[in-house]
Amino acid sequence: MLRLTILIFAFFIFLQPSISFGQDIFSQEDILILQEKELTEEEINSYLPLVLELFNDSNYEKLIQVTPYLIKNAQRLDKQALTARLRSALGNAFIQVDNIHGAEDLFIESLEASKKANDTYGIVSSYINLGNTFFEKEPQRAISYFKKALELGQEVTDKTVVQFVAYNNLAELHTTIGQAQEAQPYLDQAKALLELHDFNGRKQNFESTVYYVQGAIHLLENKPQEAVTAIKKSIEIGGEKQDDNYKIRNYKNLMLAYEALGMYREINEVRKVYDALVEKRYKADKIKQEKNATSRFNLNKYKQELRASELENDLATQMAQKNNLLLKTTLAIGVILLILIGSLLYGRTKRNKLLRNLRAKNRQYLKAKKKSQKLASSNTKFLSTISHELRTPLYGIIGLSSVFLEDPALKSHKDDLKSLKFSADYLLALVNDILSLNKYDSKEGERIQMSNFSLDRLIHHIGQNLEFINKKNNNVFHSIIAPEIPNTLYGDKTKISQVLMNLMSNASKFTEDGSITIKATLIKQVGKVNRILFEVKDTGQGIPEEEQANIFNEFAQVENLPTQEGTGLGLPIVNKILKILGSKLSLESSPNKGSNFYFEIDLETGSEEHIEAPFEISGYDKLKGKKILIVDDNKINQVVTKKVLEQYDIDNNTASNGLEAVSMVQENTYDFILMDINMPVMNGIDASVAIREFNTTTPIIALTATNYNNGNNELAKHGINDSILKPYKTEKLLALLLHHLS
Repeated sequence: MLRLTILIFAFFIFLQPSISFGQDIFSQEDILILQEKELTEEEINSYLPLVLELFNDSNYEKLIQVTPYLIKNAQRLDKQALTARLRSALGNAFIQVDNIHGAEDLFIESLEASKKANDTYGIVSSYINLGNTFFEKEPQRAISYFKKALELGQEVTDKTVVQFVAYNNLAELHTTIGQAQEAQPYLDQAKALLELHDFNGRKQNFESTVYYVQGAIHLLENKPQEAVTAIKKSIEIGGEKQDDNYKIRNYKNLMLAYEALGMYREINEVRKVYDALVEKRYKADKIKQEKNATSRFNLNKYKQELRASELENDLATQMAQKNNLLLKTTLAIGVILLILIGSLLYGRTKRNKLLRNLRAKNRQYLKAKKKSQKLASSNTKFLSTISHELRTPLYGIIGLSSVFLEDPALKSHKDDLKSLKFSADYLLALVNDILSLNKYDSKEGERIQMSNFSLDRLIHHIGQNLEFINKKNNNVFHSIIAPEIPNTLYGDKTKISQVLMNLMSNASKFTEDGSITIKATLIKQVGKVNRILFEVKDTGQGIPEEEQANIFNEFAQVENLPTQEGTGLGLPIVNKILKILGSKLSLESSPNKGSNFYFEIDLETGSEEHIEAPFEISGYDKLKGKKILIVDDNKINQVVTKKVLEQYDIDNNTASNGLEAVSMVQENTYDFILMDINMPVMNGIDASVAIREFNTTTPIIALTATNYNNGNNELAKHGINDSILKPYKTEKLLALLLHHLS
């Protein structure tokens, strides 16, 4: 979403004398001097052009670092108009780096101060700034602010720019929420103002914006030819100086208009420019995210310093009151006065020294905190990237080892291949654990996904997954489910499954020649809600009492155990998940007597009619002779998928990128398309969109190492029927193919 942003503070800056600045605008030495110096009104005004220069150069981080000290000095001098301009600058910088809360706080402060001072222009400016603040996140709220600005703008002497910004942004907001009829009158008002005014040389930029909005309105009115004319006019007038966001939206709208007109050749030409602009914005957004983090840090610092200033003022007021009292008292007690004055001076000196030390320590703390946050963010990003990259080679190792296990010619190497596959599966579990740590610290990971499921089938499936390690350690697996528990439950199956899988996997790893027991007991039932106690018991090594609290920390291991397996991530992940589900993990354990991990959780009684069907591969002979196109730029992935399919007599072809896949689908008939997402030349999403233009029936299944937040819902809007995450089990892929075959 776009908006025409007019910095209200810039109008006043142009009235100040021009000042020349060096290449290093506001060095760290200059900022330190500014922090301690008390500025005059003339000195503050001299900094305003520099603030605008920082904004125009997109140097928001330094602007956010400097401006609070200028605001502090303006407030000290009680200069309301000057304070409002500086708040406008700081607030608009926060908008640019998506710190909406910081911008809102500043503009609300400006609005209240302007109302108190009966400053109409300041009130109008605050409403426009608030409208820009909520332009993207809350369009209806932004509309109300711009309307208030228009109502009060009639009382402002120079109201032309204010009116134009409000009219243009109201038109754009209404197009954003699909209200073409409401948008057009506002845009007509903006056009009328453009014919009468030059806007200090910015008329060309404003005309480009107006034509962009007109094109968007024509698209909503299903007038593609008129939309093409308006959009081209916007691009022509804007030229190279047009904001990249407007360029991207213009080219996207142009492709939509060409699509409506059936002009597909023109779409391909426009798409090249569009993709280049999107890539450019993607890089800019990465920088913007870093600046966003810095801006929030500086905003917190700004609030802390304002609070410190208020405390200093309170202390000064209290001191003045005490001094007055002392002065009155000294008229009668002269000797005591000298003693009190001496004590007061000593205390004040000591207090000031303490305050200076506290400020210095606070600056050191905030600097260290910033460095720590940056390092933590980098580590998280690094782990996430490496973990995802590991999925591709793991797909090759797991896939080929599974194929070789079924090859009679390699029967003599069966045990070796099982060990290889177990090691690869273990590495995949480690990758998944690292991703889970990041996932369950995010808002997406905290989202509850409810579904109907069979508890008996869930536990049986987990037991099958751990069959290899239990056989290796000579363990016996038992499951006990109380008959009072309903056959079908309703809850977050994925999270519950991961909790039980981690607990049972730990029990299997640290137990040899023993037993693993999972027990589910119904504690109480209120209506459809069942409180169930889950226990995972083992007869393994046990955990000393002094180590029991430590094992819930990330990467923690119990010391002095004969076996040290795993990464120490399983139990922290379990605790994170249970916290989301409103529960907590407990432990009872003694050395050499085993352990019992248990927790209670509420699950509703489910509906068996809506239970998710299990993956079955019975009847896979129906897939014999079917033809599948494998689209993947990784040659090893191609080989793995081909060998899996050939085991079941499924014909296949391969394509190395999306463009090649589109051409092959045009020339051949396929029963299925297995589509990788991240590929050069043309990615899987663009290829699927292109295929759906001439083929709407062939199932497209995304075969990818990327775990999308919204799963199939996110891919379906691009014409992709389903998805499967690499590495996968062969049975799951076959069941998916059978499902779409039927």
